[in-house]
Amino acid sequence: MKNVEGNKFFKNARRRAGALLGNNNRMRQLLNVSKDKLSEIDVSAVTTSKLATRLRTLIRMVKAYRKGEYRDIQVQNILLIVAAIVYFVTPLDLVPDFIPITGLIDDFTVVLWVYNKLQEEIDKFLEWENSLQEG
Repeated sequence: MKNVEGNKFFKNARRRAGALLGNNNRMRQLLNVSKDKLSEIDVSAVTTSKLATRLRTLIRMVKAYRKGEYRDIQVQNILLIVAAIVYFVTPLDLVPDFIPITGLIDDFTVVLWVYNKLQEEIDKFLEWENSLQEG
């Protein structure tokens, strides 16, 4: 997927992200559904494990933002992360999830694209998260 932003399913996920961000109950549901879906994926392969780790980081980031614990990120970037999570949990996207293995490839492509695009923001979040554990 060369142009994630041009993907009509991702555009829809971005629209949904805007509506979700202002609703704590729906955000909590989204994060729970994403964790549930992630727990169903076999992460024994190294590549899958790395992608799952990145998605877990994005989920923690949104959770901290939602709770008001972490706000050192631009709203448009948190919306991009929420959109990637929405895309991940949506079963019917560019490649439907019911198609074994292939259905998750496009989900992880979107997650990886967002992760790479926001690498600096994510690094700041991870530093903040580590400082909490040290303190």
